[in-house]
Amino acid sequence: MDLVYVSGHKNPDTDSICAAISYSYLLNATHKYGQAVPVRLGEVSRETEYVLKRFNAHTPQLLKSVKQKVEDLDYDQVTLFSKELTLRTAWSLMCQMNLKSAPVLDDHSHLLGLLSSTNIIEGYMEDWDKDILKNAHTPIENVVDTLDAKIVYLNPELRTIKGSLHITGMNSQEVIDHVNEHDVIITGGDRTEGIREMLKKKVDLIILTNSLHLEESVLEECKKAGVSVVTTAFTTFKTSQQIIQAVPVEYVMQKGDLTCFSTDDTVDYLKEVMSETRYHSYPVIDLNDQVVGTISRFQVITGDHKKMILVDHNERGQAVEGIEEAEILEVVDHHRVADFQTVGPLQFRSEPLGCTCTIIAKMYKEQGIEIPKNVAGLMLAAIISDTLLFRSPTCTKTDKEIALELASIAGVDAEEFGLAMFKAGTSLVGKTIEEIYNQDYKVFNIGDAKVGIAQVNTMDIDGFAPLKGEMLEYMENLCVENGFDTAVLLLTDVINVTSEVFAAGTHPEYVENAFNVQLVEHEANLPGVISRKKQVVPAITRAINA
Repeated sequence: MDLVYVSGHKNPDTDSICAAISYSYLLNATHKYGQAVPVRLGEVSRETEYVLKRFNAHTPQLLKSVKQKVEDLDYDQVTLFSKELTLRTAWSLMCQMNLKSAPVLDDHSHLLGLLSSTNIIEGYMEDWDKDILKNAHTPIENVVDTLDAKIVYLNPELRTIKGSLHITGMNSQEVIDHVNEHDVIITGGDRTEGIREMLKKKVDLIILTNSLHLEESVLEECKKAGVSVVTTAFTTFKTSQQIIQAVPVEYVMQKGDLTCFSTDDTVDYLKEVMSETRYHSYPVIDLNDQVVGTISRFQVITGDHKKMILVDHNERGQAVEGIEEAEILEVVDHHRVADFQTVGPLQFRSEPLGCTCTIIAKMYKEQGIEIPKNVAGLMLAAIISDTLLFRSPTCTKTDKEIALELASIAGVDAEEFGLAMFKAGTSLVGKTIEEIYNQDYKVFNIGDAKVGIAQVNTMDIDGFAPLKGEMLEYMENLCVENGFDTAVLLLTDVINVTSEVFAAGTHPEYVENAFNVQLVEHEANLPGVISRKKQVVPAITRAINA
């Protein structure tokens, strides 16, 4: 099922959050996409928090980036090998599944190494000698499994092979000369006397080929000597070939300096690393260091991009990080169209209304979808917030009409609810300077100038006085760090329809010229100014371009 993220802008306001939730509901109700999920690009304000709690809505999940990551790709959920697995079984699985390589795990399911067909082939081509089973600490069960052997007698103390490998085609004297304690003997004939000589040498294991069996008396001697005995249907020649495949994969796998990727790694990082290496595939681990599969170059090339729908914004600077890598399906907005560009066509709906949720409410009507009570409350809150309880110049007749319809569905009085919402949301008590400035802050590129404008709705402008000095210092630093010509803060009283403006940076005259005022200690009063979009941004734009 395709996942589509519905996202408002950075530093989300009430319209941004409520538009994402209400539009996601509409998309899911009409089954337009697989699954629409509302997301946020920052912390919600106190006002939005109040609204979500009032209408029993969950806070959307936080989306930090839409850059393609490994978790977004269709990597192989391959069979994972334990370090004790025999080469025989590993090779069989790799052939069955057409694998060139496979991750090998330790006892905690963490990546230990990487087994490739090249490792196995090179092992056979190298000088593996009679001590291969000993050097690889091969478990006895690996030998039994690889040879399809039956256990005649097994000494409980025999866990791994500790000696050299011999094929008995020699006389007793030669056995005495070459066989040592703990060795492994492959024998394919009636060599009762030879076996007795081996018991004297204290070998650990005797392997009978061609399904041979020992006389009962000889078997008793083996048990008494603590020598394990197994029998296989393989010929002596085949046994000598197959037994090498009992070696655990841990012995031949690639260890150390492994190139692997996390599910959280970006595709850009994958491409960079893959361009510098030449492996066929790479292990993938999750955030708990558990191996979850492997990934190849082909899967990176064919990976899908995240799908996005933007609400209440269209400017790249206000969108989620990595938006240039996402597939934008739609935009629903009520702002100016700025630096917006997509790779393919999309559905773009923008109307000169006071709120994005006004547009979304219209879309519910157009598509004949009944608006649930809590969704109506969310959209009402967004309209009241954006239009400042219908007092903003951006408020249209349509905004107010739809808001009153939504109030009726939600079962609230618009005026009463709006005042309660603003009161809950505008209190500055307990907030840091950074929290105050960033709760509704946007960056605007106007000509060659770069301006940051924050707006805070509050019913207690006078209570801000003790914070002024610290706020101006923060704004000055913001200008330096971000290359702003000026940083602006509007403290807006929606009830009395007035704003107090504060300006910092190298060009405070932009604000003075925009409103024909003189800043006194970086501050001025702007009666009747309450809309950033319709009054502040256009005025500053004219002042900069003058």
